[in-house]
Amino acid sequence: MKVPVYIVSLLRDDARRAKISAEFSALDIDFNYFDAIDAKDPCNRVLIDSMRDKGVGNEMTDGEIACTLSHQFIYQKMVAENIKWALILEDDVTVDFRLKKFLSMLTNDELRKLKKDNLYLLGGQKGLHDYPVLGLSLFNKEKISTCTFRRVNYNQKKIRRTCCYLMNNEMARQLIELTNVYGTYRADSWKLMHQEHIINNFYLDEIISHPVLNISNSHLEVERMQMSEHKQPRSYFNKRSKIIRSWVKVVFFSFLK
Repeated sequence: MKVPVYIVSLLRDDARRAKISAEFSALDIDFNYFDAIDAKDPCNRVLIDSMRDKGVGNEMTDGEIACTLSHQFIYQKMVAENIKWALILEDDVTVDFRLKKFLSMLTNDELRKLKKDNLYLLGGQKGLHDYPVLGLSLFNKEKISTCTFRRVNYNQKKIRRTCCYLMNNEMARQLIELTNVYGTYRADSWKLMHQEHIINNFYLDEIISHPVLNISNSHLEVERMQMSEHKQPRSYFNKRSKIIRSWVKVVFFSFLK
């Protein structure tokens, strides 16, 4: 079974599409664009507003709701078409030969190793913080194709982004049901999905990179900065203390099985 690759991308974002298309063409990787819901398109106004009534929709920006809808529509496609597994990417990632090798060796035997209640992340966690926050197990690993996924033992709540992950149709079905029952939630509300027992464990191998977000390269970041309150910066002492504490916890939890 060949795992389809979906790239979530705004139809109007020609620059990003040109970049990601060139990368995938050079690597000879087949993929499909999945047209993202455009929060700036007036045609989507009613749809976006309808998502604010339940869950945390009233706390979210238009762009965050549009992102959530885009991923939900992929999940619906997977369930409707009985797509067992899919690799879901966003158009601002950077890929290289490691992804090509991973996909080329992702045979049916390798796919059978994947557990449907685990979330497998192929990157996107670097650059979120100035110091390490995720404690990855040195012992609990899953070798899938050419990747060695390590279980996140510490700070699962700090996992962010929906830029590169493997999704299966059973988890997709449960996430659709969660939306029906709970209401709207952010696409990367992995903590909520874990609390709802949809995701059991998180496994990570960083083979796909994601740029550090700022207002020049992120549609969502512009909205978030406009809505966010000014945060008092930490003092040098507090910042250093937090880094040291984080390092100690990350190292400690990496030795747990």
